[in-house]
Amino acid sequence: MSKRPGAAAPSIGPAHAAKVVVALVAVLALVGCGGSEEPAAPESSPPFADCATLTAPPPAAPQVTLPGQGDPLPDVALPCFTGGQEVEVSAIRGPAVLNLWGSWCGPCREELPAFQRFADRAAGKVTVIGVDIRDSRSAASSLAEELGVTYPNLFDPSERLRAKLGITALPATLFVDRDGRVRHVYNSTALDEAELATLAAQHLGVTLP
Repeated sequence: MSKRPGAAAPSIGPAHAAKVVVALVAVLALVGCGGSEEPAAPESSPPFADCATLTAPPPAAPQVTLPGQGDPLPDVALPCFTGGQEVEVSAIRGPAVLNLWGSWCGPCREELPAFQRFADRAAGKVTVIGVDIRDSRSAASSLAEELGVTYPNLFDPSERLRAKLGITALPATLFVDRDGRVRHVYNSTALDEAELATLAAQHLGVTLP
């Protein structure tokens, strides 16, 4: 029906006006966002160093002849915590110290700072390697960041290395010679830096200043 000349425009009720405003806000929001969601923030990277040098002796490691043979490291491949190719544990060359730990293990948490101080002190002579056991990446990364642990770590959530070694409790620390043979396994209370240095001298022939 046509509108008569001079007739008043129909009025818009409050309810209808509110619906119009809501519709306009929705349209403007879609235009401003381009119809896409905000990208999720990337996860922070773990604090550990990579594992590229674990299968070569430290550059300044002394040439030491040790008595006996020792047992070879187990034949198991574990992923580097920071990613990349898996590391064949049996290919690791020392002098090296492998510390099996988990964020859920009280003595492990206690001794981790000592391992970092020892790693800094022994850089170029002894390689310090962590093996994170039965853990989550987030829990291990969080603890390492809190304690300032940066030496390379392997990730072993299913405890394959622990089972191969026959170790039943953590923490446990392996002292490994240049040929990849285990010269000593320490499986007791938390170690401090002085005890680590003493064990490295006794079982790897490496004396630190």
